[in-house]
Amino acid sequence: MSSEENIRNPMNRVLVISTTGMGDSLWGTPALRALKKSFPQLELHLLVHSHWKILFQGNPHIDKIIDYSPKWYKQPLIGLQLLSYHYDKVLIFHANKDIVRLLPWLRYSSLLAHQNSAWIADKNRIHIEGVVHGIQRRLTLIETIGATADGGQMELFFSPAERNTAETFMRENSLPAKNFIYINIGASAAPRRWPEDRFLQLTQTILKNTQLKILLGGGPGERKAILEMIKSLASERMVTTIDLPLKPDSYVIGQAKLLITCDTGPMHVGFALKTPTLSLFGPYDPRGTGPFELAKNHCFMLHPSEQNTLSKRDDYQKADLKQITVSTVWNKVQEALSLPLGQEMR
Repeated sequence: MSSEENIRNPMNRVLVISTTGMGDSLWGTPALRALKKSFPQLELHLLVHSHWKILFQGNPHIDKIIDYSPKWYKQPLIGLQLLSYHYDKVLIFHANKDIVRLLPWLRYSSLLAHQNSAWIADKNRIHIEGVVHGIQRRLTLIETIGATADGGQMELFFSPAERNTAETFMRENSLPAKNFIYINIGASAAPRRWPEDRFLQLTQTILKNTQLKILLGGGPGERKAILEMIKSLASERMVTTIDLPLKPDSYVIGQAKLLITCDTGPMHVGFALKTPTLSLFGPYDPRGTGPFELAKNHCFMLHPSEQNTLSKRDDYQKADLKQITVSTVWNKVQEALSLPLGQEMR
């Protein structure tokens, strides 16, 4: 759409649908920013999973956030809320098939998506060939309606209360900014998880060879493992964020000297906040899900392959995260810690 067409046919209201995981949702923040900058008059609504709504609160580019649930019995109430609006464009940034139940409730002039999913009609799909990062796919989608990309840096915005909660936690646990390592031991699915016993060995190695504190994080499913690690290692330099709300926890990630994590939601929080992040990848192609437009001193990747980059997507799908050894990760930790923030790797 040309600038002349934008003037003749201005968009008044757009709905962005992003109802899957944490990382999938955060990938949309550069496109949300670009939409609002390209069309300042635009009323921009975001339909996002209720688990991740908090990550978008305070985002100045969003006018309304609508909670989403994949549970069928909750969707009629969501549908009634959506029915009260007419959208010039509905843009599906990322969704699963459960969104189909809500589509009849939407009133819109056109709908566009980038996913190659069978439930999306071909007429509503833009075709993107090859391995393309999730952030770029969303930017390509908004460019089809005349928006101009504004870079690929993800964003998080914190309220004074969220900052205060995080800073109080850090102060009470003697965690000076940039003087601790945050280790996230969880992941959204089994193939993305590095074994817990290896995280234990890695933590022990870091405690032995550095003076840094260790902050252990993870989801509700990792609570037991985290508490057992803390009990097993019995070190005064170990703390956990398992009882810290998601947004203050994210702020704390932003204050870490290094984040160590598998390919999962907190990894993308680290990328969004430009925290030096050591990412362990398994059967997913980091060219499509890893760092995007980040300086090399902000991202350190490990993959079971010796070369860390493979030519065929199938090769990634066969990769086993358990092939990454503790010694390999420790070597990469030392590399990351030796590089001053702001200094580029050559």
